[in-house]
Amino acid sequence: MSENSRTPWVTLGLIVANLAMAFAIVFFPQLIDSAMFDPKRITPLSPLLCLFAHQNLIHLLGNMIFLAAVGPLVEFTRGGWRFTIIYLAGGLLGVNAHYFYCLLTPPGTPLLGASAAVASVVGYCAIRFARTKVPLAPNFGVPVGAIAILWLLIQVAGSFIQVGEQIRGGTAYWAHLGGFLAGLGFAFIFGGLRDARHQYGHEVLERMNIRGPAATLTAAEAILNQQPQNRTAQWQRIEALHGLDEGQKCLAAIDKFIVKATPEELAQALTILAERNALDTIRSVSRLKFADQLAQTHPELQLKLIHSVADQENDLRQPDALASLLTLLPDPDSEVYKTAAKHLESLYPHHPATESARQRGFLQ
Repeated sequence: MSENSRTPWVTLGLIVANLAMAFAIVFFPQLIDSAMFDPKRITPLSPLLCLFAHQNLIHLLGNMIFLAAVGPLVEFTRGGWRFTIIYLAGGLLGVNAHYFYCLLTPPGTPLLGASAAVASVVGYCAIRFARTKVPLAPNFGVPVGAIAILWLLIQVAGSFIQVGEQIRGGTAYWAHLGGFLAGLGFAFIFGGLRDARHQYGHEVLERMNIRGPAATLTAAEAILNQQPQNRTAQWQRIEALHGLDEGQKCLAAIDKFIVKATPEELAQALTILAERNALDTIRSVSRLKFADQLAQTHPELQLKLIHSVADQENDLRQPDALASLLTLLPDPDSEVYKTAAKHLESLYPHHPATESARQRGFLQ
């Protein structure tokens, strides 16, 4: 699924599949025999089909409400195929947990319902999105961690209490527990714990940022000790050092940060260097390259970068920078334009950049 898509197609598909099975059983009741997982009479498809058949309407709606609440969180962040694995594989592991429980406590009861699969998704979310709030009403949300606890309580209660007319089969606490534990495992396999730590670190940084640069610096460095590649913490540290006027440390941090910077990150870092009058700490060839990269999105920063090279006498890139200024400055009568043209002609009369500027009419 595309990361830019905001429609949880896999979640919707699973809900439709569960509803379709429910309608099919209404019109063809004999399907329940094929869909039910009976530990004493296992068929090749029953472990999978039982995940889409339910005891009654309450059972079906309960599972679908939980799936609709937490499914999109996993699908949007981990992608459709990983979400499918968490749902189906977690559900099958829950069925297996029920099977082994039945072996230990014969005769064992048949199994129906998507509860094990949904429990796997809830288990994943309990790690990855423990602090994320699911909106239940305007200006009111509940943390996913609380939903996970509620889910477990419902499963425990459901193992003792039956609501509504029951068809053969039943829900099984050990299937739910097995699915939930599988979801916890998938959170580790698919990096959910790492992502949760990153998210929590970002939340800490946001709170510390309100308190001031010193608090932000302390929090950022604590996070970087555990997660050296955390880009948000790296940037917050740079901003904190800049705010505390720790010039040398700030410049050293920016030097490392821009190596793998996105265009927007690069612009932010270079803006701080410009504020500190420290653009010349970057090699002139890199400054001209950055100026080209930022030409469309940050033209003012582009000019500052080129100016910083043009002002450096005896730099091998100075004539290229001076010629670039002539092409970018809008007013040929401005003092900046005239100074750049004068320097280019007087200092580098035979340089290829000067010849090119003459041919293009930038020099008289």
